[in-house]
Amino acid sequence: MQKINFEQTIKLIHKEINVKLVKTNKELDRFLISAVPIIPKLGNYFFKNRGKQLRPVICLLSSKMINKNYSQLSSDIDMSAAIEFIHGATLLHDDVIDEGKLRRGQKSINTIWNNKFSVLFGDFLFSKSFQLMTKANSLNAMAALSQVSSKISEGEFLQLTHENNIHITERKYLEIISLKTAELFAAAMKIPAILTGKNLNKTKSLYKLGLYFGIIFQVMDDYLDYFGKRVTGKKQGKDFYEGKITLPIILLLKKSNNTEINFIKKIFNKHKRLKNDYLEIMKLMRKYKINEDVKNFCNKYNKKSLKILKLFKGYQKDLFINLLVSSINRTY
Repeated sequence: MQKINFEQTIKLIHKEINVKLVKTNKELDRFLISAVPIIPKLGNYFFKNRGKQLRPVICLLSSKMINKNYSQLSSDIDMSAAIEFIHGATLLHDDVIDEGKLRRGQKSINTIWNNKFSVLFGDFLFSKSFQLMTKANSLNAMAALSQVSSKISEGEFLQLTHENNIHITERKYLEIISLKTAELFAAAMKIPAILTGKNLNKTKSLYKLGLYFGIIFQVMDDYLDYFGKRVTGKKQGKDFYEGKITLPIILLLKKSNNTEINFIKKIFNKHKRLKNDYLEIMKLMRKYKINEDVKNFCNKYNKKSLKILKLFKGYQKDLFINLLVSSINRTY
């Protein structure tokens, strides 16, 4: 396949699974119907901009890659909708915890309404995700998604206990992003194999593939906070100003001398970080070429992923390869 960027890759994947993605979105809309007027109102607002829908999209693409009878299956639609509801619920709860003001380029629900509405709507989405899981009629698939829901919560707790911890290790950071982000991608990849009774080796391979992609995706999100292009709806240095210690800072601390380490710690121990602090940190980032280190970190997972993808065939496999490679080359 020709070299294309992340946005183009997403468009090609959407085109490949469009029929089922449309059905997934209709399922989401149907499950947002309620006799309580505020619920569909919140649902229409929150899901107005559906974005990339990466998690359900990956679920459907995985299903098409491994199932010859893909077009006859409907359980993958139910599960991809359930996955999107779980993701939506975690975003709503995240906005309350992080006091987020923007979500998908518009004001967050907790900003327009309040935290109570955001938490309750998140709980509503979680309950609807379980209804969708039962529709898929697979106890094993339901068990897998139920497990990932608890892992996401564990990740949230872990992140909270390490909030503003300048001494956080690379291993602990990896554990947090794996639980909070990558595990849902991993579930999305392996669920189609569980639904159709594929062997354990294939299911494990798909799980690892999703996990590695999720790690790459989150690490690149953290990378873009420092090295990304400025885009409407995304504040440059948001993690920095909030005092979050992500991989770029962890790697910077590893390379810096004692004077610089003390300077970095002083900045992150401040109650509020200013624009000048951000510029000073960026000088150090450039000095030690932290952008290259983060990319190298991602490339290790990319190599592991490409090795797994050798087990699969077809156009969907090619799309997954492009998705992995273009994810590391994202600029926003």
